[in-house]
Amino acid sequence: MTWRRHYTHLTTATAEAVWKRWTTPEDWAVDDPDLRRADFAVPARVGAKGRVVNHGTPAQTFTFTELQPGVAMNFRIALPGAVLSFPHRMRQTPNGLSVTHGVEVSGPLAAVFGPLVGRRIAAGLPAVLRLVTTNALADTAAAADSAAE
Repeated sequence: MTWRRHYTHLTTATAEAVWKRWTTPEDWAVDDPDLRRADFAVPARVGAKGRVVNHGTPAQTFTFTELQPGVAMNFRIALPGAVLSFPHRMRQTPNGLSVTHGVEVSGPLAAVFGPLVGRRIAAGLPAVLRLVTTNALADTAAAADSAAE
């Protein structure tokens, strides 16, 4: 069984700017109000491990399972009897860049962890995705301002 929720947002940010936010550990805590800290080696690599610390919870170790620059990123956290995954996707459309963040819980205890853990994470996805895309736009504007000086 797999429990899943996804949220998609359309933006004028570039895929490069969004990718930078997804693969820079310092940006994760800026873009996710529930996250206190993220640590992983840069550049991120499939199979590499990292650590996240949410406010009020113990640190969790994660593993990158997919990294396709400008297209997709995913990482997983092992839970007892389940796996918590965070698929990220983007694709260019005629109306802008479509950016999707998701949370998926799979395994024998997905029916337990989905509602307990996944639902809370899913509730925060719209705010996280808005912050990622807004901050990606701000990064691009700041870089353009610096180049103009």
